Amino acid sequence: MKQSKAKKSLTPLPPSPRRSFRQWLTENRSTLIALLVCAVVFVVAFAYTHHDPDRIHEAQAEHSYAYERAQVLAVTKDTVSVDRYTTDAREIGTQTLLLRLLTGDHKGENVETNNYVSLFSSQKLKEGDKLIVIQEPQEDGSVALTVYMYDRIPAVIFVVLLFFVITTVVGGKTGLKSLLGLALTVVCIIYILCPMLMLGWAVVPATFLICVYVAVCSFVILGGIRRKTVCAMLSTVAGMALAGLFGFLAQKLTRVDSYALYDTSGSMLEALQQIQLQDIPLHLTGLLTGGILISSLGAVMDVAMSLASSMQELKAVNPDMSRKDLWRSGMNIGRDMVGTMTNTLILAFVGSSLVMILYLWALNPDSYQLLASRFFSVEVISGVSSSVGVVLCVPLSCLIGSIFFGSKKDD
Repeated sequence: MKQSKAKKSLTPLPPSPRRSFRQWLTENRSTLIALLVCAVVFVVAFAYTHHDPDRIHEAQAEHSYAYERAQVLAVTKDTVSVDRYTTDAREIGTQTLLLRLLTGDHKGENVETNNYVSLFSSQKLKEGDKLIVIQEPQEDGSVALTVYMYDRIPAVIFVVLLFFVITTVVGGKTGLKSLLGLALTVVCIIYILCPMLMLGWAVVPATFLICVYVAVCSFVILGGIRRKTVCAMLSTVAGMALAGLFGFLAQKLTRVDSYALYDTSGSMLEALQQIQLQDIPLHLTGLLTGGILISSLGAVMDVAMSLASSMQELKAVNPDMSRKDLWRSGMNIGRDMVGTMTNTLILAFVGSSLVMILYLWALNPDSYQLLASRFFSVEVISGVSSSVGVVLCVPLSCLIGSIFFGSKKDD
């Protein structure tokens, strides 16, 4: 005889109360005010740096050509072959291409030009390929074309969009907010910092202000105005200041400046001097320290936010935790970060200079020659200064976090 099982009555969970729009505004009022202030600062800075765009464009126009998109209609002649002296089977030779211009004043016209394929410039093209050409107008009204490079713009856009999709799917709202912060960083560097430097601003103060603005805006977008984000903001500003100061002192000690960045060729700096606006000198000596500030920003923000979040969680688990205990716990967490973050920064600088490192190794220079070179000094200063900013950000973040989250009662 089967016994009937008593059915358990399940009490449904009460629906989560819905917040009205007014309640949401009240709870996020400080965050919205901070975002509004950030937007106003951006508009003012953009208006200041672009109040006379024609002046900059006129200076740039004297040293630039028109770069347009084109498509290969046919390859009328091809003498490209594999260079037997190279181990990577690189091709060299000349192609005669029939191109159709896709942009510019001569859009739709067909023009024939040569594509010189070498080991280090250009590459073999086929019918249907799209490329970037340098367009030079001639006195008779025709146009002369020079093959510049394969058109990688669609592929780059695809890769960036794929990165956005992956970040959004995995990170959700937080990933989307981080992408907004990343976009703001790129926009500020290109459309605010670069024009500021062209207008004669000193590199280090201008770069530091932009980094502070980007850090504050990114933290507000990510977490709003909370004690955690304010703690991370203060720690980031302090960490970047110390990284810049250390880099400046190391730069003076080793007697290198921004011109050492281009030890083998000063063509870029010479071009900047020529493009500079009339009566407004460019301050190029601070580019090395400015680069250190920008390169250390992301790592310092990461450490500052991670420690602030960790210390807030520690306080939530143990509300009676004293400031001294919170400091000790934060330092234990921060020490684990130091080992990985400094390694990341050093390897990033080494990776970006891998070709130069291989070249120097192949030359087998004397130890004194290598260690005293400007290239070695620049790489050491850049990597070590950024790492110093991360390392010193740990105790600073722990100190600020213990003040923000710790109990006044001390053991």
